[in-house]
Amino acid sequence: MRIHDYVKRGDFTGVAQQIASGVDVNTVEIYSLQTPLMCAVASADADIHMVLFLVDSGADVNAVGGESQDTVLSLALYAGNLDKIRFLLDVGSNIHYQRPGGYDALIDAMHGRDISNDENLIPVLNLLIERGAKVSGVSSYGESALGGASGAGRFDAVEVLLAAGADPTRLEWTELMYEIALGSLDGVKALIAQGADLCARDYWDRTPWLLSLQVGDLKKAKFLLLSGADRSDRGLCGKAPLMYPITHNRANILEWLIEEGFDIEATDDFGTTPLMVAAECNATDCVDILLKNGANPSRVNNKGEAAIKLASNLHIVRMLVQAGEDLSDIGYEARQLLLEIHHGLPQVSYEQYLTGKYRRFGKSNPELMKVDFWEAMVRCGTTAYAARVAFDDTENLSQPVWCHQRFGGTITELQDGRIVEIAGEHEDSYDSDFCIYNDVVVHQGNGIFKIFGYPKDIFPPTDFHTATLVENYIYIIGNLGYQGERIYNETPVYRLRCDTFKVEKIETTGDKPGWISRHKACYKEPNKIHIAGGKIAILISDDEEYIENLLDYTLDLTNLRWSRTAA
Repeated sequence: MRIHDYVKRGDFTGVAQQIASGVDVNTVEIYSLQTPLMCAVASADADIHMVLFLVDSGADVNAVGGESQDTVLSLALYAGNLDKIRFLLDVGSNIHYQRPGGYDALIDAMHGRDISNDENLIPVLNLLIERGAKVSGVSSYGESALGGASGAGRFDAVEVLLAAGADPTRLEWTELMYEIALGSLDGVKALIAQGADLCARDYWDRTPWLLSLQVGDLKKAKFLLLSGADRSDRGLCGKAPLMYPITHNRANILEWLIEEGFDIEATDDFGTTPLMVAAECNATDCVDILLKNGANPSRVNNKGEAAIKLASNLHIVRMLVQAGEDLSDIGYEARQLLLEIHHGLPQVSYEQYLTGKYRRFGKSNPELMKVDFWEAMVRCGTTAYAARVAFDDTENLSQPVWCHQRFGGTITELQDGRIVEIAGEHEDSYDSDFCIYNDVVVHQGNGIFKIFGYPKDIFPPTDFHTATLVENYIYIIGNLGYQGERIYNETPVYRLRCDTFKVEKIETTGDKPGWISRHKACYKEPNKIHIAGGKIAILISDDEEYIENLLDYTLDLTNLRWSRTAA
């Protein structure tokens, strides 16, 4: 239903029109199984006035929905908006709810968002405690509000919960740990002089030394290390010492640890490095320190994700790009911010949807594609399937609906600030909406963009390529493409002009990489593009195989000749 989308975007007029036209204010969304009010309390774009309007229009303040049986209040607690939470409690939302698994209000207040630097956390906890929320609830997984606060390093919240009567045994702290987190340096010194155990572990598998790093008290941390704390201590899942201060962007602790010789490339059990932690936690100062001390931004975790994939802060993204990373590798959240995409449903009429729902190739090089539905899909960033459902479209499922949510595409920032997205694919090959595109979207800022199309014989559908900016051109190298259209032993190279956005095919010679995709490219010296990694499609006895590319290749732009060297 469109009312949910209007609510999520904070479109008060759209919501009012939907209700005036007879739409049930408690109707349930097909995907999330949530009511409009549930969407409103969870969305940062829907303010308190939207919540007030929905409640005044008859919205159920105790509605339950979704696989997790979330309540209106639990969703508000995940979001952490104090005004919405207070209003819901004032109008009768049940603070004593218990969801499956034993989850209650205070436990939910610790989840759904990053609470490590949430300025609303203490006011929310005080409000819930004041209204009678249970303070010592424990989920079936052993989670508690107290444990959540401790794990996130919110020791101010630990103090609030303990004062309210929370069960302290959930912390599994020794007397020394209490003194480190909530006490004084003199108290720490006295306990160590009495022989306090430096090897004890708390609920989160932290020793006193690791706990001090998360607390962020440099004097206590230094004293514990001098007193015999084990430098090789690791926390839960192999969490390395440097990672503890990073989660709170404590640059002074990080710099001291680096000076002490701690490994800036130390990984946990998931292959996560301190730089990845800093990027994911929006720890800008720590990212800067790690890069200046030689941290490798190209390392990947066990899921194949580098720091730039985990970053949702554009300043950090740009720092990583400056360090040599590819802007095309950013994650979904950063892409939304960079391209000013507002997730939701396409805001077009049914007629505009029908007119523009299919992909079509350009007729000129380039052709400005003024298609209302396409432009709406760029703005909202939703899937082809979601668009089908929004317009109740069940016809011709064998032909994919045009979509701008892609993977295997590239993003290039020009010197004048424009952002150029090139091609990519939507969905996997088995999906009815699978499509490899050959378009170019140029973002000019402030939500203004243009979509350019091309004839297929000029620029074929392209994905998992690289895009390298050289002066006024973007060199597009490699492609996975559709099966049956790959030309083995050839390497597709195209050149996009950044003033006219005309595409031209470049004929190259020399020792070519072959039909390569998923590789990396960089411009390191005048007139030369280097590529490495990725996979090459080859034909063996009429069977197509993908082999790892183990060589480095260079394309000399002065003579358009390839050469290679051992990696």
